[in-house]
Amino acid sequence: MNIEQESRAFEEKTGRELPACLVELYKENGNGGFGPDYGLLGIINGHKTDLGDSMLGLYQSFCSVDPDDPNWIWPKELVPFIHIGCAIHYCIDTEGKTNRVVEFDPTDYDPEAGPKGHFKEICGTFTEWVAGNV
Repeated sequence: MNIEQESRAFEEKTGRELPACLVELYKENGNGGFGPDYGLLGIINGHKTDLGDSMLGLYQSFCSVDPDDPNWIWPKELVPFIHIGCAIHYCIDTEGKTNRVVEFDPTDYDPEAGPKGHFKEICGTFTEWVAGNV
């Protein structure tokens, strides 16, 4: 499967369209494994985390209902694209025109507080993030 096919398959399986800027980056550099930290994740195939997760696998896992914490709700617009270590991931916002980059850090998760405190904007646009990191 090439990058365009994987991108379409991701959309079919998740209902989320990957931003064109991200798809172009993959077309130019391959299906993950490049960039900072542990490298960008492969969309479906390609580069995986140390636990064998692709972008699709992580997104589906994060969006799943947690029987131990039914109040947990993953923001559907955030697609994890890079694992930076210690269960921390950077996500691209698939809504809006800027495709901001948001960090998800599950460290010290408190079910009482909910997920909001575990997300913070890292960069206002994906393009700016790429310019400084890839």
